[in-house]
Parts: sequence; structure tokens; C-alpha cells
Amino acid sequence: MSDKEAVAPNGDEPNVVVPEPTPVDAAVDVPVDTPLNVSEPKPEEAPPALPTSAPAQVPPINELARQGTRDARLRVAAISGVLLLLVVATVLAIILTLANKKDSPPPAGPTKQGAVPTRPEGAFEGGGILLGRDLVPGGDAPAADEAVTVEIVSDFLCPWCALMEEAHGQQLAAKARAGEIRLVIHPVNNAVLADINDHYSWRSMLAADTVAALEPDKFWAFQAALWANQPKESKTSGDLTDQAIADLAKEAGVSQATIDRLIDSPVAEWARWSSDQGQGGTPVTYMSFAGSERVVWSGWLLSGTNADGEEQFVAGDLDKAIANVKDGKAPDAE
Repeated sequence: MSDKEAVAPNGDEPNVVVPEPTPVDAAVDVPVDTPLNVSEPKPEEAPPALPTSAPAQVPPINELARQGTRDARLRVAAISGVLLLLVVATVLAIILTLANKKDSPPPAGPTKQGAVPTRPEGAFEGGGILLGRDLVPGGDAPAADEAVTVEIVSDFLCPWCALMEEAHGQQLAAKARAGEIRLVIHPVNNAVLADINDHYSWRSMLAADTVAALEPDKFWAFQAALWANQPKESKTSGDLTDQAIADLAKEAGVSQATIDRLIDSPVAEWARWSSDQGQGGTPVTYMSFAGSERVVWSGWLLSGTNADGEEQFVAGDLDKAIANVKDGKAPDAE
């Protein structure tokens, strides 16, 4: 036993056993059957990260994809908006062009000798044809501040228009020759009559405008022939064919070269425009003087009675109506 015990002097109980110090380099005997208390090695821990500034937040891949899709949609929407504005602007430009085309007459076209005109001589600014003192379109007519302008809007198929021609035609012609009025003849294709008699309203109107353009000195005789041979309103063409109109033109002294153009007319565009300006019912008689606003003479035909007391229509007082307008009054003023 290597440990030494210190015995109390009285010999009763031993004092505390004090082991002898073991040299550092002394061998330690360990029994073979005594298990070693050896703990497994701990895994090495990563050293703590040094403090740095917070890194920028990078969105996930799917978020970037969504953001890219939104940006693409915005670009597509912007481009679509620009294209839509361009389309709308183009449509508006077309509409304005068509509107201006309706509100303005077609150009006069070439006027040199032998050229085919695109509208008649004497074509009036509001549609119709201004006659001179010789009843020729574009002839010598009084100035607007020298004589009252009388504009007759009529359809060659309208029976009331034929009555107007019967009541005042010769009187108007006489006043035009005398320079007392500026006479404007304004044939139209009345919308109410447009589809009757195989479109006779259009065909007769176009024929009259064509003669006014190509042979103006034959215009008055030709339009008088159309009134004298006015057909009845019906759904059949009968004697209202193009050939019938051509025969009337020939009787009025129109040349064959002009007759060949009565339907395939060089003034068709102007004729359509002129007709559009005169829509609103037929017949209508407008009067104006020295640039004044034109007014309607409604008293061109009056209701009266004959010798037997029967109701009949009588012609209105044309002289009085012209004098009233020249004095700045309404045509029917008392």
C-alpha cells in the first residue's frame, strides 16, 4: 500500500488520509477491466460570421417572372392604346372628308374648249343652275343686288311640281328674259319618289343636268319637254325608259353625242350633290335679294273657287312676292 496513514495519538480513529502526490511523469496503473470514460469527439463548429451590412433582397425567380409578365402586358397595352388612337383618328378623318365632300360641290374641272365639264355652266352655289337672260345656263344674268333670285326646287316626277310649272313657268321665263329676276332651276331626285318608275326621278334629273353641262343652249327646251311629258307615278317603267328620255332630248334638238351621255354622265357626281342640297319636299320656291337669307314663297298656289263655286287652285301673285322680297319683307306679306 503506497498511501501512508496517520494515526491519531490516542489510537482511536485514523486521521484524514493524505495521498502522496504523484509525479507528473509517473505511470498510472489502470485495471484492464475498467472501461475508459472516453467521450466521442465533437464536430467542428463553423466560426461565427463576421458582422457585415445587410445584403440586398433578391426577389425569388417566380416573382421576377411575374414582374416581367406585368411589364410585358403594360407595354402591349400602351402599344394597343396608341394603335387604337391612330385608328380612331383615321376614321374621324375619313368621316370629316366625306362630310366636307357632301357640303361642298365637286370641282368644276377643265373649262378649256372641248373639255368635258364635271358640272354645268351656271352651277349655283347651293345647287341648281342659274340661267341667264337668254335662259341658257351660265348666261348673262343680273347681279344678286340688282334682281331678286328665284330658285325653283322640283322633281320631274312630282305632280305638284308640274302644277307649279303650269302656274308660273312662262311668267318666270319672261321675267328672267327681262332681267327682273335671277332664275335658278334646281332639279332634284326627291327621296319620296326615288324608287318609283324605275328611278325615273334620278334618270330625268341627271339627263337635264347633263344637257345643261354639254349643250346649255338646249336645256330650257329639254326641261320643258320633260314637264310636258311627265309620266304618272307607278311601279312599272313602261314608256319611262332611258330611250324615252333620249327621244325627248332629240325632239328638243340635243345632239346624239350628248344623248349618249345622258345616263353615263360626266356630271353625275355634281348632280347627286346638287340633289342632296334640295331635299326637304317638292316643289319649293326660294327667294332672296342682295345677299339676304333665302325665304320660302308658300303662296305660289292658292285655294279659290271657280264660277260655279267649286274649289280650285289659283296661281299666287308672283309680282307681289318679288316686290316684297326686294323691300326686305316676306314674300307672302300683305
